Amino acid sequence: MVDLPDPAAVAAVIKEVARTEALARFQNLLSHEISEKTPGDLVTVADLETERALNRALSSLLPGSVMVGEEAVGENPALLQALQGERPCWLIDPIDGTINYAAGVPLFACMVALIVAGEVVGGWIYDPVHDVMAMAEKGAGAYLNGRRVALGPEPALERLSGCLHLSGYDRDLAATAARNFDAVGPLLVLHCAGLEYQLMLQGRLHYALYLRTNPWDHAPGLLLLAEAGGHTARLDGSLYDINVINHPSPLLAAVGAGAWQNLRRGLFGMNNDL
Repeated sequence: MVDLPDPAAVAAVIKEVARTEALARFQNLLSHEISEKTPGDLVTVADLETERALNRALSSLLPGSVMVGEEAVGENPALLQALQGERPCWLIDPIDGTINYAAGVPLFACMVALIVAGEVVGGWIYDPVHDVMAMAEKGAGAYLNGRRVALGPEPALERLSGCLHLSGYDRDLAATAARNFDAVGPLLVLHCAGLEYQLMLQGRLHYALYLRTNPWDHAPGLLLLAEAGGHTARLDGSLYDINVINHPSPLLAAVGAGAWQNLRRGLFGMNNDL
């Protein structure tokens, strides 16, 4: 049995690294410190240095663990196989919302998940600009800045506010949602999944739909949401699997099962006979 580190100690490490590596460079990047991994997919020196620093610090907290960072996977996709291995694995998104970060927009987060035997057992999302830490340990609840989160009654469909990450990917689904926009509350996109998950924990956002479901973007948030009483599944009803990178059905995260079903039917025009 693996002796896991204290979640609070992990949170402290993430805070320190995010402040000294990511926040210290925010709005201070030079042009040559921003580049594209692929067209439209940015990486900065802050992403790289934050990931390296987290690798060192988290490895010290859990000797023998494996590091799987977004930037390292970009160089070597085979690293993802470690998520299914026997050794504990740290899944790291050093700066979620790099497009915002590179533009000087203060909407970004540092995300970390701990994977053991293919299962997400710990999740942390830190917003260094506003000093907000969300953390969860499987079976032990979700916490936001030290206070336990229990999501309250789910609003009616017309009051649900959320994020739709659809543009340029699924035209039919986007068209259906557009026809039904009047059925729901305000829509927005932060270009930062980590902050969107935090806002769901705060009750300021009620759902988010994602077509791109890389594990580093969602593993921490899905654990946090589940531990707070939320519900997440793909629109076809299947559960999210961190080992499945490409999937034809989008991921819908919501503040509760009732809200998830209402959105599936009322916004996306699907019946709930799953």
